Amino acid sequence: MDKFIDPLPLPFIGWFFTVVPLIVLVGGALLLRVLQTRGLLAQRYQKNYSVWNDIILLLVWGLGFLGGFGVLNRRTWGATALEYFCWVMMILLVVNAVTRIKLLRDDHIREKSTEPLNLFPAFMAALLTIVPVVAFCGATIFTLHTDEVKQVFTAGPQSQNAPPPADTIAPR
Repeated sequence: MDKFIDPLPLPFIGWFFTVVPLIVLVGGALLLRVLQTRGLLAQRYQKNYSVWNDIILLLVWGLGFLGGFGVLNRRTWGATALEYFCWVMMILLVVNAVTRIKLLRDDHIREKSTEPLNLFPAFMAALLTIVPVVAFCGATIFTLHTDEVKQVFTAGPQSQNAPPPADTIAPR
């Protein structure tokens, strides 16, 4: 084994990052619609939550969808968008986990509980979420930087359906 990890298949990366973000985008839009029809969306935004949080999250997932679509079509911008999406997703996931654990601690302090705070389950839940996502995104970034994948993207989408050069065609 000359490599630490084997690169992921490019079609799998393209389809995964096209389908999953699409499901998340549709699910997020439906969730926002349900909250809006029940009158809970305004209540959500009146608290310490901003509409910009939802807009930015939808844009990030949209970037993941476009990146996956671009990878499927062998566009260099697709690989760039997908790599950027992976970096943003890893950073957002870690920041979100740390923020939630801090909120648990702050709530415990605010309640002035005499019981000790056990953050072990929260850390384990965060790790169960962070480790697989970071590993998969890291493997995706690694794959997008391999020489084979770079050659596929520099050849472009036309290279798959292009006829062979004239000198390799056998005469009749």
